[in-house]
Amino acid sequence: MGDVHGPSPQRRRRFLGWDTVVGGAGLQFLQSALFFQSFGVFVVVWADELGWTRSTIASGYALVTLLGGLLGPVQGWLLERVGVRRVILAGVVLQALGLWALSQIGTLGGFFGALLLAGLGFAASGYLSTTTAVVAWFMRRRSTALSLMAIGISVAGLVVPFVAAAVVGFGWRETLRVAAALVLLLGTPLAVLMRRSPAAYGQLPDGGYVGFPDRRPGGVELPPHDPENDHTLREALRTHAFWLLAVGHGAALLVMSGVSVHLVAHLHDGAGYPLQLAASAVALVTITSAVGQLVGGPLGDRVDKRAIAVGAMLLHAVAVLVLAWGPGWSAVVVFALVHGVAWGVRGPLMGSLRADYFGASHFGSIMGASMLVFMLGQLVGPIFLGALADTLGDYRWGFTVLAGLAAIASLAFWFAHPPARPLRRGPPASGPGTE
Repeated sequence: MGDVHGPSPQRRRRFLGWDTVVGGAGLQFLQSALFFQSFGVFVVVWADELGWTRSTIASGYALVTLLGGLLGPVQGWLLERVGVRRVILAGVVLQALGLWALSQIGTLGGFFGALLLAGLGFAASGYLSTTTAVVAWFMRRRSTALSLMAIGISVAGLVVPFVAAAVVGFGWRETLRVAAALVLLLGTPLAVLMRRSPAAYGQLPDGGYVGFPDRRPGGVELPPHDPENDHTLREALRTHAFWLLAVGHGAALLVMSGVSVHLVAHLHDGAGYPLQLAASAVALVTITSAVGQLVGGPLGDRVDKRAIAVGAMLLHAVAVLVLAWGPGWSAVVVFALVHGVAWGVRGPLMGSLRADYFGASHFGSIMGASMLVFMLGQLVGPIFLGALADTLGDYRWGFTVLAGLAAIASLAFWFAHPPARPLRRGPPASGPGTE
């Protein structure tokens, strides 16, 4: 095809970067709709039918999270050497097998075993893999691309009431069997859309072709990417920015995971709302997060991403306080609107900030190492809230603590300034590496 050396103007193929966005959005939709955002529904039915405590069930969710963090460095290495597509395809198969195994459980051993299998699949086909794929294809429009990909998570929230209806109408076991089949049937073609490097197709980030200007009106060819300006994993680990971003991201995930796992149980058991109405709050959160993503992506390409992240963390804090102490369903709506927008604006910036700071050449390994830190937040959040609710009888004080942590963690983003470019051969680089 001659793509590697640059196609002729007559033979230029369309920009393939948007395929990775579509594929990543679809893969995240499947995971979020059928497991992560629906997990709160299963918390209620498993506690009622199997007699397990909420903190025990939340420990299963935490196991999935822990796997994602522990596997991050190895997964980043595999993504750079084996390729995104192969890793994601393996993850889709493991994810489907894990959901089917979860439909068969009757003991805690079976429960944790099924989640172990599913967790391997979620990690391999999830956030790290899809973000690594998208980051390689975009520079100027990186935040926009990651925000559009994250809409898959937001749209998934609309499915949660239907999952709740299926659980009530057909039973949780049958619902999980159908979920396993959907993952396999839909996830496989979505994985095929994922591509690692635009250079392999003779293309450049954001569009255009090697040796040719891009096709947008007034567009110009980007200069060749210089990997000497990118940080290696070892170099990134030596910067303050790496650790501050990891801490801030971890605090955000602590809040998000704690609320996601226990929101339905809080509204159903604590506030007395019917299960399907409680699940609709999840849908409202994700609808508003989609709005935040549509706004936040282009905004992040033009405005200081750190300032946006700080503001979003403060909004998380306000929203969770309203959920904990606000009266009536109107408070739930206010929470969903504020929390959803903050999530939508902030979430995609986490990957974009790291790519801006450290470059795309070693993004997989750098992001994978970051997961060892920030996934601790996602691990602790559900367990902490579940244990406190089992002890105190409701979630209010647990949510209050989360709000305080979100406000404090906003400082981590504020002080996470861009690192200096790595110093290797040649004259020293001058000035901060804003990339």
